[in-house]
Amino acid sequence: MIVTEIESYRVRVPVGEKAASHGVSGDIWVTEVATNAGYTGYEFYPTVGRNLERARRLVVGKDPHLIEQFIADGLIYAPAVETALWDIIGKAANQPVYKLLGGAKDRIPCYLTCVWPGPADQSGVTYQQQADDLAYYKKHGFKAGKIRAFRRPIQADGDAVATIRDKVGGRDEFQIMIDRTGPYSGTIWSMDEAIIMARRFESLEVTWLEEPLNRGDVFEHSKLTATVDIPITGGEGDRGLTMFSRYCRERSYDILQPDTMNCGGLLTCKKIGGMAEAFGLDCVLHGTHGLLLASRLQNAAILPNCWILEVALTNPPLLPWEQWEHCLALVNQDELFQIEDGEMLLPDRPGLGLDVNAEALTRYRVS
Repeated sequence: MIVTEIESYRVRVPVGEKAASHGVSGDIWVTEVATNAGYTGYEFYPTVGRNLERARRLVVGKDPHLIEQFIADGLIYAPAVETALWDIIGKAANQPVYKLLGGAKDRIPCYLTCVWPGPADQSGVTYQQQADDLAYYKKHGFKAGKIRAFRRPIQADGDAVATIRDKVGGRDEFQIMIDRTGPYSGTIWSMDEAIIMARRFESLEVTWLEEPLNRGDVFEHSKLTATVDIPITGGEGDRGLTMFSRYCRERSYDILQPDTMNCGGLLTCKKIGGMAEAFGLDCVLHGTHGLLLASRLQNAAILPNCWILEVALTNPPLLPWEQWEHCLALVNQDELFQIEDGEMLLPDRPGLGLDVNAEALTRYRVS
């Protein structure tokens, strides 16, 4: 079996009125890898420009199983091609990818990262609305959610969490995570601000505080982690192994959070998880939504130190299956993912677990 072609294109599928009114777009990127054996692999993420040409040069005409060789030669810059190759390998073996890579679990709890419309700092939504929406998700079986901490003054987000905590109950009933996202919040906390807020969130039983300082700052995060008790997390923007090895060595984070696409692919992410495990750290992947969540689910299932899966970004008050309902137009299945009591089940379909409708991709293709 050899790879014969790699394409990356965009499709546009109709979106229901409710989802569209809450900002859901029908535009979906597809990376497609074909073989001479009739197996086609898919990942729903773009591979464009130089990275597409690089991937074609490295992979076309070769055995799709040679993933380590491809990564060494530069496929880390085309991660969607790598995950599409795993899709092919799984289909050829008639096994889900997570089982081929030593699956550690067949179901995993998930949490919803919520972003409300309006200003990015969420100043356009009241604390009570945030509390009501998370309580709504709790009512539908979810046991964890994450919100941004972008507001000024900084104590405002502590007040928001206090309101949410009063509504959803204690941590044993519903976990709350906080996403500071470093400089992407618009401002960078000082160390004093980070310590103040870490301790406030800890008093409110927050599960973790994500990227509270400047992204990639190994040593300042290390100081913060050594100072406070609440787990500090980060790493979603880093590629390859080098930065993650520094995070481990300096104990910058209590939990590493690689993004499967940003870090360079499924296999690189697995290596980061193993590195974290060696240092006694958890590895909870940075999340996504819709069709792209399929590979993230497979990736989470092969990491013994990944205990929860992020579904991001969720647009309240949409439930996840309402937000990805339009994606069903591209697959031959009645539901995209099976969720029971706040846990996502690993599908038994081969590859990445999606039965993609190739004719639908052609029908909805726009570029």
